[in-house]
Amino acid sequence: MKLKHIMLMTVLYIIATLSLVILSNQNILENDTNRVLKTIDKIQLFLEKHPDNPLPDNFEHLPKNTVNSDTKKIKKGATYARSLDSQEITVTSPIFSEGQINGYLKVTENRTSTFFTDFAIIIFAILFYLAVAIQVLRSAQRAYVFRENTVAKIKNIERSPLTQSYLMNENDDKITTELNKLGEKIQKQALSHTEKKENLYEFIEFFQFPIFIYNNKGKIRRTNASFKNEFSDTENLDIFSPYADFLNFLVDKILHPDIQEKLFYFEKLGAYYQVRITPLPDLDSRFMVTMMDVSSYRRTVDAHNAFIANVSHELKTPLTSIKGFAELLETDSISSSDTKNFASIINKESSRLMNLVQDTLLLTKQNHRIDKKKINLTTLIQNILQSSGPQINEKSLHFESQIEEITFKTNEPMVHSIFENLIENAIKYTPANGQIFVSLHLEQNKVIFSVTDNGPGLSEIQKERIFDRFYRVDESRAEVSGTGLGLAIVEKNVQELHGTIDVVSILGKGTTFTVNL
Repeated sequence: MKLKHIMLMTVLYIIATLSLVILSNQNILENDTNRVLKTIDKIQLFLEKHPDNPLPDNFEHLPKNTVNSDTKKIKKGATYARSLDSQEITVTSPIFSEGQINGYLKVTENRTSTFFTDFAIIIFAILFYLAVAIQVLRSAQRAYVFRENTVAKIKNIERSPLTQSYLMNENDDKITTELNKLGEKIQKQALSHTEKKENLYEFIEFFQFPIFIYNNKGKIRRTNASFKNEFSDTENLDIFSPYADFLNFLVDKILHPDIQEKLFYFEKLGAYYQVRITPLPDLDSRFMVTMMDVSSYRRTVDAHNAFIANVSHELKTPLTSIKGFAELLETDSISSSDTKNFASIINKESSRLMNLVQDTLLLTKQNHRIDKKKINLTTLIQNILQSSGPQINEKSLHFESQIEEITFKTNEPMVHSIFENLIENAIKYTPANGQIFVSLHLEQNKVIFSVTDNGPGLSEIQKERIFDRFYRVDESRAEVSGTGLGLAIVEKNVQELHGTIDVVSILGKGTTFTVNL
């Protein structure tokens, strides 16, 4: 084993040991944090029953208008804030009342010492390293003797590579026998070598994804048409120098020729490729590389994972409230008025949870076949406006409409969802005494539906993200109810109906959504 390999392995071992120490310390820190959080939960329950009792010295009750780095983190969405020093851990947790932050509880406790754990890990790592080092030295000595004997036998191949029994002797061993078989195989393959190469070169042209063949000197010997379109017609692996990881992967296979697949991202192309290397020992130790474009699949997986994470986050908030207030209702120390209040909050959060689940199902539903029939779009909009009447009256909105009598063949549930979400969105984001304008007309055999409000408007960045799942404009996040999926559902339905949706918005002036079906 070369010295640089030993040094590299040593460095990696040290990094692994330090990583283990860090993970151990993080685990201890998480345990300390969980311990403090459990203490805070108990104190909060105690304060609810005995609000006038004094707190221990390491506890501090902060009013809800307290502004510091910890409370800012909590207001941005963190469940708690934590600060550390060498001896103590301080955790600040919000106190909720009727679903709103009513103060903060700050607790300081001693941290668990990590000295003995770190010391034990380091000592064990040193002893293990010494044991492995002794074993490696012994193996290296045996390998040296084995290598010298093997090299002596291989040199005979150089003298007469096509002779059958050029290694046999009175003291032949297993390696000698196998090398002799290799000589026989060389004889058989020599005649068919050229024919195999030409057949393979013609075969790769049939595939519609990039394929190239390179040799153990780093020269590209053959490429198919798809490779030339995606990259270029070249004879050198240096074409992949902008993609260092991929180039290293190709070079490594020269040293360790085995079949392997790996995913790579080509930044300049903006594409993910699933790369498979297949050694071709019959063709002068060449390697065939196939590159399958999996960008669409990768983006789908990333979007799926992001959606699952967002849904989990959105479900957590109402479930936490329902669980918390349900636990309070199980106690015997709350008044009847509090019981009604808690039940009202649970009902509200349950409705929010049901809406979220319903919207999620609508958004993820795969409409393989869309049934269409003739419906009266005018009646459909009027029914939606009638249902939205209480919300319009509650905010004293000035409502205007210009709706033509239109009968159109389409999918009623999907169109109803589009119109309803856009109208409800305008009502939510229009201030009291504001104006909303709804229009419906035909233009070149296409239905044009638009909703205009004089709400806060959208910036260019916000317009780019307005149809993202769970995205809401930051300024109104805390004031407007909803699941954050309405416009995502609108966009999905419009696309599946082969329509388009446009957004025009000016900050401080308002926003117009226009749907073409």
